[in-house]
Amino acid sequence: MSKAEGYNTALCYQDAPPCVCCDAQMTSLDDYCEECQTPAEITRSVSQRHAKPHFISVVGPSNAGKTVYLGLLLDMLCGGAKNLKGVPNGAFSIKLQEQVVSALEERRFPEKTPNESDLWKWLHCVVTDSSQRKEKQVDFVAPDFAGEAIATELEQPGTYAAVSHIVQRTSAFLLLCDSAEVRDNGAREDLFAMKLGSYISQQQALSELGKSRDLTPAVAIVFTKSDTCPEAAADPRRFMTNNMPRFMDYCQHNFPRHAVFSASVVGSSALLSNDVGGVARVPFHIQPRGVIEPLHWAIQNS
Repeated sequence: MSKAEGYNTALCYQDAPPCVCCDAQMTSLDDYCEECQTPAEITRSVSQRHAKPHFISVVGPSNAGKTVYLGLLLDMLCGGAKNLKGVPNGAFSIKLQEQVVSALEERRFPEKTPNESDLWKWLHCVVTDSSQRKEKQVDFVAPDFAGEAIATELEQPGTYAAVSHIVQRTSAFLLLCDSAEVRDNGAREDLFAMKLGSYISQQQALSELGKSRDLTPAVAIVFTKSDTCPEAAADPRRFMTNNMPRFMDYCQHNFPRHAVFSASVVGSSALLSNDVGGVARVPFHIQPRGVIEPLHWAIQNS
């Protein structure tokens, strides 16, 4: 390597911050972190703010509604809702919002998130909470996890480096569960949540820290699509006690800061079939309910 090449290489490293997700050293020429595939633009975005990123991770099984929830949440934050106001930091943060809002306006739900972590959309939103006398501002950072990637990581830890690194850094989790699936297949959803809770405890080494409220992450359980499940909408905590008793008990013993919510993004929807016999749920109009409250709680409790 010539002196000029060595100098240019040194400059590439000198100007590049470490990955916001895993702390691996990056260069200014990288598009993604080689270790965990986190986009370089999210690392640069956080670094330029000179603020500590506040990871609030939206997790859950496949088809729980994570993409729709995150996209509409960002859209509502931009407009300001319930004492929260958000400002996206970087054009990449608007991609998810645009994808979700455009799909809902066309009376369809967006495509499933691909399993490949380098294709996940990320958001970095500076959120101001003005509900208290003293305003609180956090740099809300989150990826749109693929549910199947989460499930694979739970079964084979280390398969998705991005999942493990982000879980380790997460201050609050929003665990999304499809309320109709919980009602109809409660045991399966309950056991998935148990595996996820155990994974979080393991990744954050909570058994070594004790049960101090200040050391454990905040966990909000959010029953999504509650427009199709009146029981979840009426009393989310009772709904969880009746349908996910194992995870309720796990939260009470391992996550002192936990709360239960219900949410929906559409006022009404229906299952329609196409010409080849396929069935898909179609949203008729956007009418978000309970979308902001879990995030507000997470910010105040983490």
